[in-house]
Amino acid sequence: MAGRRNGPPRTERFTEDRPPRPRQPRRDLDEEVVVLREQGQSYSAVARTLGIKRAVDAQAAFVRAMHRLPDGERNALYKRESERLDQLEARIRSRDAAEPVKLERHLVALGALRDSML
Repeated sequence: MAGRRNGPPRTERFTEDRPPRPRQPRRDLDEEVVVLREQGQSYSAVARTLGIKRAVDAQAAFVRAMHRLPDGERNALYKRESERLDQLEARIRSRDAAEPVKLERHLVALGALRDSML
């Protein structure tokens, strides 16, 4: 039959070689995201490091952890993250200045990052 593959079903092929990853409690994972972000890693790098599927999920974990902090700590973390996003904005504006469509797309995404922290 055309289109049929020999061997075990797809899910078995990909899971046989990998041991199951122990599941971290969500709160611990969220805190790990904050630690890595505070070390200067991008959300993409944090996601790769922690085995999170998408950078946006790592960013959501950061926001959850931030909102669980006491007011003083939350405000300090918010300020540091805002400074990181300001630096990212400067890099985006410099790098994408010659490509207005790309610049706008990246600035909209950056605005969404900022809004999610509120």
